[in-house]
Amino acid sequence: MNLRRVRLVVVLAIVSTSAVGLGFSASSQPTTKVTKATAAALPSLADTMAHAPKGTRIRVRVLNTTSTRGLAKRVTFSLRDFGYDVVDFDSDLKAARAGTVILSHTGHDAWAQRLRRALGTGSVQATSDSSRYVDFTVLVGSDWKAPPQSFRP
Repeated sequence: MNLRRVRLVVVLAIVSTSAVGLGFSASSQPTTKVTKATAAALPSLADTMAHAPKGTRIRVRVLNTTSTRGLAKRVTFSLRDFGYDVVDFDSDLKAARAGTVILSHTGHDAWAQRLRRALGTGSVQATSDSSRYVDFTVLVGSDWKAPPQSFRP
């Protein structure tokens, strides 16, 4: 009878410890509060006009012009989620700017507007590029806001 009681106590201790541990881990998950104004300003993956057209390869180069480290990489992940082919990303601190600029090298205005929509900000400028390496160059300024949740774990 004493052995039965010990087993019962051990089982109850394990079950209660597991329940407390699960409750703690669920409550310790970080949450991001998104206001209506913030959500309206951020591009949505459901916005089909922000995606690259199906069957079209739009090559993009992303340059971080701010002092925020890793911004070009975050923009790259975001644009790839929208279907753009980001072929290069880097920093260009010499061209520091507050606003994001999209340089259109091919003259596709509709594509430029889709790209601007995917970024959620930016102005479009036409410029020539004899190399034809990329269709667009994005000069990321400090006005670009990252989505509230991380793209990659």
